[in-house]
Amino acid sequence: MSPNINNQQAILLYPSTCLFEGTILNEGRGTQYPFTVIGSPALKGMYSFSFTPFSIKEMSGKPIYKDQVCYGLDLRKVDLQKLRAEKKVDLSWLIETYNTYPKKEIFFDKKRSKEIVAFEKLAGGTTLEAQIVAGLTAEDIRKSWQPGLKKYKEMRQQYVLYP
Repeated sequence: MSPNINNQQAILLYPSTCLFEGTILNEGRGTQYPFTVIGSPALKGMYSFSFTPFSIKEMSGKPIYKDQVCYGLDLRKVDLQKLRAEKKVDLSWLIETYNTYPKKEIFFDKKRSKEIVAFEKLAGGTTLEAQIVAGLTAEDIRKSWQPGLKKYKEMRQQYVLYP
């Protein structure tokens, strides 16, 4: 198990929260609950939840906003059974924090992304970022995936051994 994905909750949230590595927000690195909290000092006054990242010897790298109070989302209270049953990336947290962030032009931070992973690599291209910037809803974004998913499902049928 990775020290940055240190419990079942982080494992289940990771497909959704890993996208934050390509943004200006801290995704819980430098806390005891990485990938289960999201925040930034710039969100002060917009969220009541806060945490302060610090260096943890066993965890990789210096966390963004080290020793600064970050405000944002506490996803440790997310219904994990519902999350497991839905089997999908939750885009609502990304869309919400983008819409809340005061300097949208730096939200998808290219400089920080070079240290971790660029958002476009995490998202598989530039389309998701453009859709969020354009104001699409999570539902609209998911609908845009359907033609590609349909094509993939048809292609994979030749490789499926069991029903």
